[in-house]
Amino acid sequence: MLLETPSGIVLMTQRQLRDRVRSELSGLDLVGELLAERRLTAASEDLA
Repeated sequence: MLLETPSGIVLMTQRQLRDRVRSELSGLDLVGELLAERRLTAASEDLA
């Protein structure tokens, strides 16, 4: 797999890529962030 990063293109196996993505996403609440964003959008649409 090729991954473009700020320091260049990195060649890694699928397992290495999976591990990298998991480590970068650990501790994030993606679902909570998406729900909050959607609620904010819906509230602004209701006002329009």
